[in-house]
Amino acid sequence: MTQPQMPTPVPSNNRPPRAKRGFRPVRALRYQWIKLLRLKGDPVVIARGIAVGTFVGITPTIPFHTILIIIFCGIFRANLIAAVISNWLVSNPISIPIEYYLSWKIGEFLFGSGLGSWQEIEGLLTVLRHASILEGAKLIAEKGTFFIMSMTLGGCILASPFAILAYFSYIKWYVYRQKRRYEKFLKTKAKREIP
Repeated sequence: MTQPQMPTPVPSNNRPPRAKRGFRPVRALRYQWIKLLRLKGDPVVIARGIAVGTFVGITPTIPFHTILIIIFCGIFRANLIAAVISNWLVSNPISIPIEYYLSWKIGEFLFGSGLGSWQEIEGLLTVLRHASILEGAKLIAEKGTFFIMSMTLGGCILASPFAILAYFSYIKWYVYRQKRRYEKFLKTKAKREIP
């Protein structure tokens, strides 16, 4: 004997249920951008937070981004939420390879790194894969430390102009928005006063 099948529930508006769309990165970035622009508080503090988040997001320090943001926000008295959102906007899966590559090239150009080409880096990674933990630690201490320092300094140099640009862009946008709001307020007030 077979069980009778239950009818599938239909939404009350008589439309079929929407298919799940999954993660849409452009929509997620836009949502974070809108959240950033709607933050309330002192515009200078928010601008500092945006600058901190932009700076940390561009530097090649991914496992330490949150810790660095908290430290820098405390030092510069910046808005932590603005820093986290702007960090997320700047440091995303699309931009990270570009930021790391440019950090490496700037560090290599200014400081040298001991690893002149991508083939040398691949060779080092291959040796690390097959080496024991102690041999790998010794190899990283010999070759990797200066490379990491060089890349980090290159990332700081790369991030500095973007952080400064983010700071002044937010201040300029905030002044523009306040001016528009004031003009709109004056127009509304003038319309109410006309008999």
